[in-house]
Amino acid sequence: MNEGLMKMAEGYEMIAAGIRQMVSEGRSVPKAAEKAPEKNEAKEAPSKAESADAAQTDRKTVRAFLTEKSRAGKTSEVKSLITEFGYSKLSDVPDEKLGELYQKAQAL
Repeated sequence: MNEGLMKMAEGYEMIAAGIRQMVSEGRSVPKAAEKAPEKNEAKEAPSKAESADAAQTDRKTVRAFLTEKSRAGKTSEVKSLITEFGYSKLSDVPDEKLGELYQKAQAL
C-alpha cells in the first residue's frame, strides 16, 4: 500500500512541477472545463451516453458545491435559491438550468 501512495505522491509532484514551469514561462494554467480543442482536432458531437455523463458530472459538481454551502451554514439560502428556480429539490432542476443555478450559488 505504501508503494501505491508513493507513486501517487510522485505523480502530484510531477503535476506541480509542470504547473510551476508553465507559470515561470508566463503561461496560464488552463482550466479543464475551459480548455479549447487543438486547431487540428475535429469537433465531434458527443454521443448520448457522453452527454448524459457530462450532465451527471455537472449535477454532481453542483450538488457537491451546494452541500458544501449548506454545511457552511447556508442551508436556508441554498433551499431558497432552488425554490427561486421554481423547484423543491436539486434533482428536479433540469440539466439546462444547472449552470445558471451554479453561478448564482457561487454568490452565496
